[in-house]
Amino acid sequence: MIDELRAVLDRHADDITPRPYPYTRVVVLHRRRRRNLVSTLAVVSVLLVVAPAAWLLTRSPAGPHQLATPPPAELLPLLNSPTRGSLAGDEAFLEAMRRRTADEVGAERGDPANGPYMPTDPDRVKVLFAGDIGSRRYVLTAGLDGWPLKAMFFGHQDEPPAHLAQAGSGALEAAEEATFAIGPGPDDEVGFLLLGPVGAVYEEGQAQWSSTGVTRTWTAIAVPDGYLAVANVTRIQRFRVRLGDKVLREVQTYPVKAGPVAVDPAPYGGRGTPMPEVAGQVASSLTSLTQLRDTGAVLRVLWSDEVPAPGAAGGLVRAVTVQVVTADGGGPYFTGVVDGDGMWRDHLTGSGFAGDPARALIVMRLPSYTAQDNTRLQVIAPPGAVRAESVQGGQVVDIPLVDGVGWRPAPPQTTLTVRAYDAAGALLATTTFTDLLPPGCDRLNPPTCQTPVPTAGTPDPVGPTP
Repeated sequence: MIDELRAVLDRHADDITPRPYPYTRVVVLHRRRRRNLVSTLAVVSVLLVVAPAAWLLTRSPAGPHQLATPPPAELLPLLNSPTRGSLAGDEAFLEAMRRRTADEVGAERGDPANGPYMPTDPDRVKVLFAGDIGSRRYVLTAGLDGWPLKAMFFGHQDEPPAHLAQAGSGALEAAEEATFAIGPGPDDEVGFLLLGPVGAVYEEGQAQWSSTGVTRTWTAIAVPDGYLAVANVTRIQRFRVRLGDKVLREVQTYPVKAGPVAVDPAPYGGRGTPMPEVAGQVASSLTSLTQLRDTGAVLRVLWSDEVPAPGAAGGLVRAVTVQVVTADGGGPYFTGVVDGDGMWRDHLTGSGFAGDPARALIVMRLPSYTAQDNTRLQVIAPPGAVRAESVQGGQVVDIPLVDGVGWRPAPPQTTLTVRAYDAAGALLATTTFTDLLPPGCDRLNPPTCQTPVPTAGTPDPVGPTP
C-alpha cells in the first residue's frame, strides 16, 4: 500500500504548484468539485488515495480555514454588475488583475474566519472597475465569497497590470468611491470615481443651510458609461448614488488646493482674542465642508483664544470657531485648533448648527494631541451671560463665564445639560452636550449622527434651545 501511494504521489508531483495558504484553495476547489461530482468508482478511488495525502502535504500550519458564506444581499447588485471602465473589454488585462489579486491579497487575507476575505482562487475574484481617469489608471477588485474584501490598484495611464501599485484593501461597500492624485507632487490634480451597481441613479446635491440644519436639492446626472468619473476636481461638489429609493453612498469632492478664506478675526461680542491666521484656515475648512467656498457667504468668528491642550507643542493651542451666517441669523459652525508646531486638530463635537450668537449656547470638547481625550469642555454662551451651570445625574456644577466664555473638566463619554444665565439670574440659553455619537457621525450632516448609541446618563429635561 505504501509503495502504491508513493507511486501515485510521484505521478502527481509535477502538477502541484506551491501557493500561499494552499489549504484555502483546496477547500474552495473541493466545494466546487462537489457540485460537479461524477459518481464513478474510478474517480472516487483516486480521490480516496490522493486527497488525504495532498491534505497532509498542503494544509496551513495555522489549521484549516473556515468555508466562506455567500456575500451579503446588499452587495450583490454591485458584484453582479459587469466590469466598468475603459479596460472592461480587455480580457487579458482583467485576467491578470484577478490572478494578481488572488496571489497578493488573497495570500494575506484569504481566510474568511478573519473578517473581510479575498479568495485565493482567481475565478472567485471580480474586477469591478478597470480603466483610465485622466492620466491615472485605476483598478478595483473584490472577492465573490463570504464577506467580500476589495483591493485597489493605481498607476499611470497605459501601465500593465504588473506595474500597478497596490493601494490598499478593505471591506466592500454597496457603492464605491476613489479619490486619487494625478501627478507626482502633493499639489497636482485630483481625480474622482463613484461606482454603483448597474441601474443606479447618480445625483448632484445643492445645499441650503440654516441655524437648525441643512436641506439638499438633488438633480440627476447622466452617466452613459455606468459610473461617475471626474478627471480633475476643480470645485467642491456633493454626489450620491441610489438604487431605487435606497441611497447607497453620499460623498463630497474637494480640489487639492484650498487656501485661507477672508474673515474678520475679531470674535463676536469680544469673546476671546483675534487669531487672524487660524481664523482664515478654519473659515476655509468650513466653506469647503458646506460647499460655500467662493459663493460670497458671510462668515463670523464666534470665539477664538489660546487654551491648553494635552500633548500640544508648548502646551497651548490657538482655537477658533467660525460660523456661516444664514438668513435666519445663525448657521453651521466649525472649530479648529493649531499648536506651536503648526499641527492642526479638530474634534467631532466642535462643529454643528447654532442660532443667533446673541442667544445661542455651544458646548464642545476641545481636541487632544495624545491618545487620551481632552477633558476640557468649552462653553461659548451669549456675551451677556455671566455664569453657566452643568447638570448631570442631579448634580450641578457652576461654570464662571467671562464675556460668555468658560469651561469645565469632564471625563470622556459624557452627557450633560448646560444652562447660561445673565447678571440678573435670567436664563438666556440651554443646550445638551454628549460625546456619545455613532461612528461616522458628521455633525454638519445630521442624518449620519442619528444611529442610537448607549448613553452614560440622561440629561435633565430642559426647554427648547434658543
